Amino acid sequence: MSTAPPTPGTFSVEDAWKPLPGGFWQIETAQHFLRRVGFSATPEAVEAALRTSPKAYLAKAFTPGAVLPESEKLKEFTATIAERQRHIYKEVEDEEEKRKLRREIQQEENKLFRSFAMDWFYYARQPENSAHEKFVVFLQDVFVVEQVKVKDPAQLYSMQQTLRDGAHLNYPELCKNVSRQPAMVRYLDLAQNTAKKPNENFARELFELFTLGEGNYTEDDIKEAARAFTGYRLKNRNEFFLAKKIHDKTKKTVFGETGNWDGDDIIDITFRQPAAKTYLIRELIKFYLTEETVDEAYIEALGEQWADHGYSLSYLVETFFQSRLFFHPSFRGNMVKSPIHFYLGLCQDLRLDVAPFQGRVIRSMATMGQSFNNPPNVRGWLYGEHWINSTTISARRQLVDYLFATLNEKKLNGNDQRDLEAARKAGRGNFLVTNERLKQVLGTSPDDLAEHFTTYFITAPSRATYLETLQSIIGDTQAEGANKRVRYAIIALLQSPAYNLC
Repeated sequence: MSTAPPTPGTFSVEDAWKPLPGGFWQIETAQHFLRRVGFSATPEAVEAALRTSPKAYLAKAFTPGAVLPESEKLKEFTATIAERQRHIYKEVEDEEEKRKLRREIQQEENKLFRSFAMDWFYYARQPENSAHEKFVVFLQDVFVVEQVKVKDPAQLYSMQQTLRDGAHLNYPELCKNVSRQPAMVRYLDLAQNTAKKPNENFARELFELFTLGEGNYTEDDIKEAARAFTGYRLKNRNEFFLAKKIHDKTKKTVFGETGNWDGDDIIDITFRQPAAKTYLIRELIKFYLTEETVDEAYIEALGEQWADHGYSLSYLVETFFQSRLFFHPSFRGNMVKSPIHFYLGLCQDLRLDVAPFQGRVIRSMATMGQSFNNPPNVRGWLYGEHWINSTTISARRQLVDYLFATLNEKKLNGNDQRDLEAARKAGRGNFLVTNERLKQVLGTSPDDLAEHFTTYFITAPSRATYLETLQSIIGDTQAEGANKRVRYAIIALLQSPAYNLC
């Protein structure tokens, strides 16, 4: 039976954002915490979490200074691309040669982007990185940039690292840093924003999608703010600079405040608006807690606390994920996993490495509905039940089937063979569940196996529904065909509606 959502009448606003009392830090609360903050709740992760506390876990998981290693090829591309482009436009006179060189750059960009995507999946799959990287995914869904428009993998890498670092800043400071990121300058056309012809794209999204939400600004606020962001330019493709000569130095009036504002001033003024206290909190709730409406009194209470702490994202993370509201029973097992969550959770639950085959992984993510760094539009992804339709469910089932398949290395193409060899040299070779691994559990009784699978693969509200069925499927683990039955039982559970929920 599901638990009714909290209301101020049944769950006080005063208590909602207080930390969970230590006595409630048990297996089920730890599993909920790990699946929502990260991607999975493996037995070893639960045991480790129970030896510490949510606060200590978050402090370790969100340690400042985390960096996704940049590949040498991407470094080389970043260092040389500006000169290569100058050469094409200034020194190459033959048009056919120009087209050829541009195509080569485009092909190189696509190849480097796919490598960047794979590097991120490898990195985020590591349990010690998962919570931080999931928060990066959250921020990417707020500060949207799309690879299909930006194209430059170096700019996308830099943008992601800015968000990774930003998890430890205050939110106004992160907004300022994002406004100067080459990927954002390019994506929202800041480089086309001039005093004579202001481009309103960035100013509009700053108010609507980054800080305040719809209905909390006027069109005049947008027009005036756009003039403050004039002069934002790029040099050498990946370096931001403010071209002071083309910045609009006249007075602007935004949210009733008049002055010779620049972009940073506009962001400071924006965070003096009441809606800035609650907008990101609503986005956080939708991403991590529930699609359903949460009583406004809870949101406003946390907003006031957050504003009092200078909009510190570290404070928000620590308060939100430790809170009694976050652990409320009504939020257990009722959120659909995103494709990223589903895939990386599978890898962690099954103790598998991310498969080294770029084409398969990237296509699988796209078919499940979450193409890496390519949301459908500037509003980002729609979460929850929007992930589920006949096509995406089929893709999730196919992914599970693949993880239990046998790899025929002889049928791999040359690129996949090279990727496989490189993965093995890097210590990543365990990316399919083999029969040998399944045989290791055959000494366990069917009741204990079913109990184990339902405890660690699905959430508490669904366990009773699946327990008896799993016991029946597994049967006698000492009898003929036990290996196949256990394999089928695990696959059936991982393809079930319950595993798609967290």
